[in-house]
Amino acid sequence: MASECGEAAAIDPRVVPLADIDLGDERFRITTQRESGDLQASIRRFGLRTPPLVTPVGAGFIIVNGFRRVSACREMGWKSTPARVLPTASAYECALTAVAENSLERPLNLIETSRALNLLEQTAPEGRIPDADASALGLPTHPSVAVRLKLLCRMPVDVQDGVLDGTISFAMACELSRLEEDLGIAFASLFRRLKPSLNKQREIVSLVSEIAGRENVDPRQVLEECGLTQVIGSPGTDRNQQIHGIRRQLRLRRFPSLAAAEHNFFVLRQRLKLGAALQLAPPRDFEGTGFTLALSFQTIEEVVHLRAKLDELIDHPDFKTLLTGKGRGFEKALDS
Repeated sequence: MASECGEAAAIDPRVVPLADIDLGDERFRITTQRESGDLQASIRRFGLRTPPLVTPVGAGFIIVNGFRRVSACREMGWKSTPARVLPTASAYECALTAVAENSLERPLNLIETSRALNLLEQTAPEGRIPDADASALGLPTHPSVAVRLKLLCRMPVDVQDGVLDGTISFAMACELSRLEEDLGIAFASLFRRLKPSLNKQREIVSLVSEIAGRENVDPRQVLEECGLTQVIGSPGTDRNQQIHGIRRQLRLRRFPSLAAAEHNFFVLRQRLKLGAALQLAPPRDFEGTGFTLALSFQTIEEVVHLRAKLDELIDHPDFKTLLTGKGRGFEKALDS
């Protein structure tokens, strides 16, 4: 980045009227943060320690770095601000400086990295960022990584916000980018609210896609019919329970045999007449083969009674069907 040294030497410190700075021109904006309240408190206490960097365009200036500082000064009622004026330079030189002032000052988040890569590529003379520049700025140089990262800042705002708040991983964002925009937004909104793990996010996306393909319907219809869009607006419910309920609903619809097995299990269990002191639970989500039998008692007499009840249970034909018939959906005993 040899050109940057020349730019730094030529920077002209001066006082610039805030009215002359076009805050709406964000062509060189890298930072994703927009709130300036914290900066106002700092400026009032310590002054504007690092003036914004601007460059002349037409009769005024555009910002190269320092969008939040300019906003803070305007909101405090300032009429002018100390500024560092970068003499007219190429768009790529301005982009290099904008990225450098951000990336060399603090770690860039994923969206900022995406913005930086896109900005540099769009302004580079040959449309390609020299590896030396990318490396000096701390940006990824591996082509496949850079290609995927550049997609991030072009994704819907909902997906970008999920990446920023950590509820949507880079890997999931890439998967959502391959979907139709409104479908990706629907998934992003769901994931941001419930915060399921990456594996569960992938499971939900996969199940919805498989159901849509199996039934030849739009995936958005599946979301509606399974209640996934309603759950986004239902505050007060435990999110882990909601995640479990969503996964269960989707699995039952994706695999109708599971729904039949669940129904048949509860019919058979009711026929066993276990009573309140004996609780029999199926394998979780009907995955695996382990059943759970829980006993409740307070006295020795109740234990003796339960032992007799267990002997009856062991000899009950419906109980044997439960233990051996999971793979067939427990259907055999229901025919009798």
